[in-house]
Amino acid sequence: LVREGYELGYDGRLRNASWVYEELTAASLENNADRTHFDFVEEPAIPPHLRSTKADYQGSGYDRGHLRPAANAKSSDLAMQNTFYLSNISPQHPQLNRKYWLKLEKYVRDLTRSYDIVYVLTGPLFLPTISSNGKRYVRYEVIGPNDVAVPTHFFKLLQAKKGSSLRTEAYIIPNEPIANDPPLQQFSVTSDKVAKAAGITFRRH
Repeated sequence: LVREGYELGYDGRLRNASWVYEELTAASLENNADRTHFDFVEEPAIPPHLRSTKADYQGSGYDRGHLRPAANAKSSDLAMQNTFYLSNISPQHPQLNRKYWLKLEKYVRDLTRSYDIVYVLTGPLFLPTISSNGKRYVRYEVIGPNDVAVPTHFFKLLQAKKGSSLRTEAYIIPNEPIANDPPLQQFSVTSDKVAKAAGITFRRH
């Protein structure tokens, strides 16, 4: 799906985006589009049997977590509205969504003060854990009548460019409360680890 402000790939089996891509500059973060004017809506470009709905989140205990943040979309009402399609939303633990993930999003925006452009790829992950029998399993909760998958982790991969200089950073953060506000570096990983975990390849700018 291609919209003003971002592109995304969608996994109908999980009712989650696989990835969301955006490009940020200082200018793109200007203006004052107001998120209070908009509400979450179903994704009309996805067949109904593959969509998530607002009903899936009711009583689930999870926030509707933006993958492209609304705060990145103040440039116009359309850009802001586009962030509220449920294709851009994943179930996120409230304490992660409202605190540590917010910190990471702000860090990415702040990079536009020092770099000409910041390329950002964000998405959910479903990572294995080791069971008591020593075997590794991928287990995740599903919510709502449409069985929307709850990610075990989220990733954010960014490349900040200034002239010919390119800075690459990648993070994988568990979908749970993050205690004691550790530095982002604690969750830093290689871009190759993100690519492998997310099942993607990406072109370096």
